[in-house]
Amino acid sequence: MSVIDIAEAFNALIFRRRYGSGFKPHFSIRIEGVDFHIDSSPGKGYNLITHAHSDHFGQSNMKNFKAIASQETSAILSAVSGESFRGIAHKLNDRIDAGGVRIRSYPTFHIFGSTAYHFNSHGILITGDVKDFSKLPACEFLVTEATYGSPSHIFEDDLERVLVEAKAGNELGVYPVGKAQRIAKFLAENGVGFKTTEKIRRICNALEIEFDHGEAELLPPKMVRNGYVLSAQKFYKRRITVSDHLDYRGLIEMIEHCNPDYVLFYHGKPSRKLVDEIRKSGRKAFTLSEIDLYL
Repeated sequence: MSVIDIAEAFNALIFRRRYGSGFKPHFSIRIEGVDFHIDSSPGKGYNLITHAHSDHFGQSNMKNFKAIASQETSAILSAVSGESFRGIAHKLNDRIDAGGVRIRSYPTFHIFGSTAYHFNSHGILITGDVKDFSKLPACEFLVTEATYGSPSHIFEDDLERVLVEAKAGNELGVYPVGKAQRIAKFLAENGVGFKTTEKIRRICNALEIEFDHGEAELLPPKMVRNGYVLSAQKFYKRRITVSDHLDYRGLIEMIEHCNPDYVLFYHGKPSRKLVDEIRKSGRKAFTLSEIDLYL
């Protein structure tokens, strides 16, 4: 797939920025003469921050007046970094005008505030990481993740077991930014109190997630000794399956839901089988490594 094909089909230029001997994560797109850098460090133009996980380069944009993020994402970043987000903070489902380019935001439910950005007039949807695609619109060109892009990644969340172990007072390992807040809210809604670290508590407070202290403990995975890590990642020997991503089936279902002609996987490592399966459906699919323009 050539960027020339994309440019001709959508009047948009996809490129990667050089950085030393490599490239800036993840990619950039030029629309109507305006550059948008997706989950990357600041650059000329605007930066779209899909969510507050560090591998999506949110914190490096804290002082970037042209960084765009949801209000929840900016609150998490501020709580983690200790400094105010100076960019453009929007509500989910808002319409945004960035340099004359109109964008609509949609929730993806990956973590609190995770956002997809839709360039409606160009038919381009950039999802970031996704847990629930039900609110995403149809598009012609879908740019999405593939964290669990292998047929071996088939799973269902086991939230009932989370409740059982929490009520028993066991340790539950959660990533402090994102999953911790999801599980904190889930436990609070089910009347289960818990103890946790100062960092997790600080982020919960920024998102106005209230909870009572109880016997269960929410801890970063590395701190868990006598409990379970909540993850779909199989390298955890003692785990309860709880993922903030779509599994392999979910990725395919999302693509069918959005019904694009083109699909770009820009985060994660999609298997050859996934790419081939998307191509067999009549869509043009490619990966970030196949972008052949570097600026």
